[in-house]
Amino acid sequence: MISRATLPAGRQDPITGLPNRRAFTAAYQPLPGAQLVMLTLADPKHFDRLLGAIGHEHAETFIRDAATRLRAVLAGSVEIYHISPLNYAFVMPFGAPPDMLQTLLDAFNQPLTCGVIPISADIALGVADCHDADAASVLRAGLCAARDCRDSGRGWARYNRKTDSAHQRSFMLLSDLCAAIRADDQLHLHFQPKYDLGTGETSSAEALLRWRHPVFGNISPAEFVPLAETTAQIHQLTEWVLRHAIAQAGAWAAKGLRLNTAINVSPRNLTRRGFSTQVGKLLSCYGVDPSRIELEFTEGVLVSNDPVVLDELRALRATGMRIALDDFGTGFANFSYITHLPADIIKIDKSFIQRICSDPRSATVVRALIELAHKLDYSVVAEGIESKRAYVMLREWRCNEGQGYFMSPPVDPAAMAARISQRETETVP
Repeated sequence: MISRATLPAGRQDPITGLPNRRAFTAAYQPLPGAQLVMLTLADPKHFDRLLGAIGHEHAETFIRDAATRLRAVLAGSVEIYHISPLNYAFVMPFGAPPDMLQTLLDAFNQPLTCGVIPISADIALGVADCHDADAASVLRAGLCAARDCRDSGRGWARYNRKTDSAHQRSFMLLSDLCAAIRADDQLHLHFQPKYDLGTGETSSAEALLRWRHPVFGNISPAEFVPLAETTAQIHQLTEWVLRHAIAQAGAWAAKGLRLNTAINVSPRNLTRRGFSTQVGKLLSCYGVDPSRIELEFTEGVLVSNDPVVLDELRALRATGMRIALDDFGTGFANFSYITHLPADIIKIDKSFIQRICSDPRSATVVRALIELAHKLDYSVVAEGIESKRAYVMLREWRCNEGQGYFMSPPVDPAAMAARISQRETETVP
């Protein structure tokens, strides 16, 4: 154990008096059977709010009191290191028994006191083996395990190489996305036709983003778009999609091809005042009639009741663009929202549509949603139609439009233009 009185300069944490990360790095030695335990006091976002609410002085008290409680639980049996403001680490020479981990969880169930303010710690515990690894690697593994603990909601978690690889891949994709937005050969759009279920003709096309990564190959938007939505990059990504989709709509219009273009937009974009103005400028730049554009937002747009969001939605509709609520039924939307939502279209999520042929309850729900939406003056689109039977059922229920692999997969712009040109013969039976 390191004596704090003998710690070399630069190896003692000034807040807690504990040895710091540099001290851990100097003292660490791989030891078969030993395990590092990483204790994280709180989620970083929560701690940022704590700083804003009580200030740095009380936040330091919070950190010091956590160190005191940790010392009391471990009772001098191991050396405790203050790795970073929210992270403590120690090595158990013979492994970390579950009962000791549970004792730590129980000890931190009681709030810590910052001045006179009780603050809950909300700790996460990560466990990593200490064999054949250098200090930096074992600390990173401990942090990864603590993050998995917090993500899963479990009391503690062991390091998992598979989830670590997934986290590293996500980080690399997010890091590379900025370069992809600037490049001219990585991001591209495909378009999935939407069909008028009454006539069977192509009525519009939904722009779908694709990414051809130079190392990983084709990356699904289901993987990288949610990553972008956690950062400010979502605004740059949305601007790229808007610009290219509107430019393509203008190119089709210049050829005399009449087709609505649907574009997916993140709810986060609406929190920036002036988003509607940005879209309007792009429409003017490419000579596109606003009535030919549909902007699709997921149900997350409904959660905050942010007046800026509602103002931007109204401003977009005022130009003549149509607003669609995407993936309806999967998230937060309920009947109280749809009675006053500034939107024109409701898209029923494919998770409902794909069950209507096999599950009578799903069929009943979808049919009732269509009837209700029509009574509230919404147009209805069914996503994920994968069979003729589902197509026929939705047509009989007077669903306005549909899309899915039964009619067409997403295609490139040239193939989409060919479909539009031939749409007098391209009807779904």
